[in-house]
Amino acid sequence: MNISICWCGFDFGGTIQDPSKGYQYTIEAINEIYTKLGKPDVINEKVARFDELIAEYEYDERLMDGIEHEIEFWKRHYRFKRLQETAIHKFFSYILDNNQDAIELYSKKRFRHLKPADGLKECLTYLKDKGISVNIVSDVGSETTLKIIPHFLSIHNLTPYFSEIITNYGRIKNDGNIDLSYKGMGKSDGAIYKKLAQDLLEIGIQPSQALIIGDRPVEDVDKAKENGFKAIQFTGVMKRRISKVADYVISDLRGLKKIL
Repeated sequence: MNISICWCGFDFGGTIQDPSKGYQYTIEAINEIYTKLGKPDVINEKVARFDELIAEYEYDERLMDGIEHEIEFWKRHYRFKRLQETAIHKFFSYILDNNQDAIELYSKKRFRHLKPADGLKECLTYLKDKGISVNIVSDVGSETTLKIIPHFLSIHNLTPYFSEIITNYGRIKNDGNIDLSYKGMGKSDGAIYKKLAQDLLEIGIQPSQALIIGDRPVEDVDKAKENGFKAIQFTGVMKRRISKVADYVISDLRGLKKIL
């Protein structure tokens, strides 16, 4: 049975964006930076410091919800993500010694490892051709991360596909203005979906006509379903426990073409 919708919201990290190369890319960036600076002899020390720094950071256990494969890999990823969101200055000081040339080189490369999930653009083209409003619905760790999302869409030529970016730090509307009525409303308790359902009703869209697509079984699927949305779990980047209430489960975003 196919799903009939007129609005959809994609999760960001782990669905639109594949974060799996972040750690390895940073190791490669450290190698390249100190090779260019003529100091290849310090690379091993810098990499060791990087691992040491990451280990100091805790992460929200909810982010590990349902991950059943490569558990240590994803724990390291979320520690690194926490470092990026809250204390990038420590990376600059402890790893790069506050060397402005090194910082400039790293800043140019910092987000180049962020790649779209396989099949994303083909999927988005299909949705837009069908007249479906395409949006992002995501929990983000900081205002810095919120700003990364439009940058990511821009560098990958994805901006024209998306109408709004809805997060727990605010809603970036299609005119560029930020609606702060969503601030503090996350996925874990369903608050963001409750608010979103109300806003969609005001423009004549029933929650049952809207779809949430994401990787986390509770935050992206269960809580969306509790608030009347259709929900599809995406397993193409992170292999998580499968929600029992997902309308569909897909491992390739191009699979939406067979469902919608």
